[in-house]
Amino acid sequence: MKHKFLLPLLLVTLSSCNTNAFVLQKQGFLFNTPGIVLKLFEGEEKNLQDVYDILSYYDRLSDNYLARDISNVYTINQTNDEVTVEPGLYQLLQTSISVSEVAKNYNALCGSLSKKWKESLAKKEVLSQTVIDEELNKMNLTSISFLDDNKVKRSGESEIDLGGIAKGYALDKTLDYLQENELKHYLLNAGSSSILLGEKTSDNGFFTIQLEEIPSKFLKLKNCFISTSSISKQGVKIGDTTYSHIINPSNGSAINVNDAVIVVTQSGYLGDALSTSMMNNTIEEIEILESTLDVKTIVIKNKAIIHNTIEE
Repeated sequence: MKHKFLLPLLLVTLSSCNTNAFVLQKQGFLFNTPGIVLKLFEGEEKNLQDVYDILSYYDRLSDNYLARDISNVYTINQTNDEVTVEPGLYQLLQTSISVSEVAKNYNALCGSLSKKWKESLAKKEVLSQTVIDEELNKMNLTSISFLDDNKVKRSGESEIDLGGIAKGYALDKTLDYLQENELKHYLLNAGSSSILLGEKTSDNGFFTIQLEEIPSKFLKLKNCFISTSSISKQGVKIGDTTYSHIINPSNGSAINVNDAVIVVTQSGYLGDALSTSMMNNTIEEIEILESTLDVKTIVIKNKAIIHNTIEE
């Protein structure tokens, strides 16, 4: 049987038998996501555990809700004092700032605004414009300073949230490990919104991906990152309007321009940031990003593909 995977924008599941005779598999709960599924079609159990440990490391570092066994984003958000962090978090934070210059609708400092929206939507209420304006002002007055010896300092009241980049960044580091160990046959699902594909051991290495919301649409992909954002799984409908967990940092709105965006790229962190950012981009803006950053996208609106540069 063919190796086919369903991609429902926020969840990937195996829909037919695996033809690889050898499969190492591990599932887990990371990045506040229960759907972590890691598959290696070569290597050893140690390799699989190492991959899981890399993802777990960045999960702990990027957590902005709970204190962990090491200084993390939550630690930084509790103070305006200098905090010594792991080199991994120091570099991740630097990357989050630099990528915001490319993905204009991505901002790692919108954590407080995002939390306010989540709290409001959980009660089926729309966040007031007064609160939105207050949080936008806090965000604009907040900054992160990078000091010597892996010290960082948050200045201001808005919280850091790396949810739009952490999984992709962790997969970038995982890819480094796989390449160093000469492993090329794998499928790593870090919560479905961020996926790293290596090569299958058949079909010229290509995986077959089906879009759940558009079942007639299939993609054949290998050796790439797939990043997705969508309102279909976490959107909240109030009246006739669907509000998203993805907040536009420029105006504070939780109403997205697009319903779903799929980005295929060679960079996990860039794909994650772009799929988030592009939820509030026009097609013209997306086309510019495609040409300048060498990425391919599918954009969905009203259950129809309105833009597609990913080869079938």
